[in-house]
Amino acid sequence: MTSSTADQPVACLICIGTNHNPEANLSRAVSTLSDIFPDIHWGETVITPAEGLPSGITAPDYHNRAATFSTTMDIAALKSLFKETEKACGRTVSSKSTGLVSLDIDLLRYGSQILKPNDMKSTYVRQAIISLDSY
Repeated sequence: MTSSTADQPVACLICIGTNHNPEANLSRAVSTLSDIFPDIHWGETVITPAEGLPSGITAPDYHNRAATFSTTMDIAALKSLFKETEKACGRTVSSKSTGLVSLDIDLLRYGSQILKPNDMKSTYVRQAIISLDSY
């Protein structure tokens, strides 16, 4: 898709996470995304240990939330919006290397396309999705 919009709304699944000032950053992200996507449905916050850190780096637990929503935005436009939202919460290029991430937003599914199959298998995403389904 080359345009910035789809003809019909597309169902999306995201997972957001933070381990730096998590209450404030999750609240800001939820508020921002809820304003943009009025039909967004959030799961509960799931707290999990940090994964995939560089050797010798320790970090606080992550606070994660999954959400579903529909949009006519295409994948590129969504990813751009999510990057802007991450930066507004203090995300920097070096965040992952320090072990402290202000906000990470992953677009996991766009319509029938699974965009991050490995993430979909991870414990924190599965727990967040289960929370979403039961919420």
